[in-house]
Amino acid sequence: MLRTSLSKKIIREIKSFIEEDLIMVDTSGTIIASTDPARIGNYHEGAFIAASQKEMKIISSSDEAMLAGVKAGITLPLFHQQKVVGVIGITGTPEKVLPYGELIKKMTELLISENYYQDQFEWEARSLETFVFDWLLKDGPSSAFQKRAEVLGVNMEVSRQVVLFEFQGDSTMLQPKRWNFSEQDLGLSDDDILVQWGHNRMILLLEKRKTAILPLLEKMRMILEKLAATSVFMGAGKDSTLSSVKESYLEAERALEVCNFDNPIVLEENLRLEMILQSIPTSIKKEFSERILHQVLGEQELMETIHAYLDKHSSLKETAAELHIHINTLHYRLKKFETLTNLNLKEVRDLSSLYLSLLFLDEYTK
Repeated sequence: MLRTSLSKKIIREIKSFIEEDLIMVDTSGTIIASTDPARIGNYHEGAFIAASQKEMKIISSSDEAMLAGVKAGITLPLFHQQKVVGVIGITGTPEKVLPYGELIKKMTELLISENYYQDQFEWEARSLETFVFDWLLKDGPSSAFQKRAEVLGVNMEVSRQVVLFEFQGDSTMLQPKRWNFSEQDLGLSDDDILVQWGHNRMILLLEKRKTAILPLLEKMRMILEKLAATSVFMGAGKDSTLSSVKESYLEAERALEVCNFDNPIVLEENLRLEMILQSIPTSIKKEFSERILHQVLGEQELMETIHAYLDKHSSLKETAAELHIHINTLHYRLKKFETLTNLNLKEVRDLSSLYLSLLFLDEYTK
């Protein structure tokens, strides 16, 4: 059965290259779309006959008085999967519209078929998204869950590694739920699962590889960034079994939080200090950094100096060269910084506090 929205779309598509009025009619004979809005909702007996008999019906001027709701022209039944799903009518002198009637019919059937497969694709995509959501965020797999996996063709026997992709800018690539690439383009196998995960994320349940996955992720990132015209960050969890795939997902989330433009791909297994820092609430981070740095936050020269000092691993010579200042000037600035903050830059405890306060400051002032 034709949907009204699809019928209107078809009318718009075809009307762009013919002058005659068009109607789209359902199998009960009701006009559901037309270039003449006044005809929508009316009964069209000629279209009903064409649908019932499964063949074109030519409507002459004399038929207008005999058949309900008709105008001279032709009505052509539309087939999908060998069933009549509707009728398209072309108004005009039959002799004039007959030559391209079959062409219009074929074009319309192609549009119907394309829309059907698009709907199927989106239904499967949504079903797979829901399945992955339940798998990762709900309780362990049940027998019903296993049945869903079989219907969707998901192999539940392989070990997997969860990878989260996050698109950093506005990308239209994720909008239609039909990407302009295939899984094979990204180097994925049949057992890998890739679905949309919110408005700016995708999630990949990657079948366990015998080789390192970093080269694969690098390749995928380059392809996706080219297609999306925006930067892509990737966070990967560790290998998991069926029962621990949720843990791999949480690890991937933790890794993604650490990603930045200098380090767009992060494997959770490589996290160290970041594992602890992510558990600290933002409000505590802000309070901590302000407690350490509040006396120097307005001192731009001192802040630039201390950043350079830490970047150069506390090397006075390299820091002075980086800032293009005399080493005595550097000594003066560092001493002033210590006085204002009450920190001793030679003490590991104070140096650690300084490092964390600057790290937190960068986070909440981005």
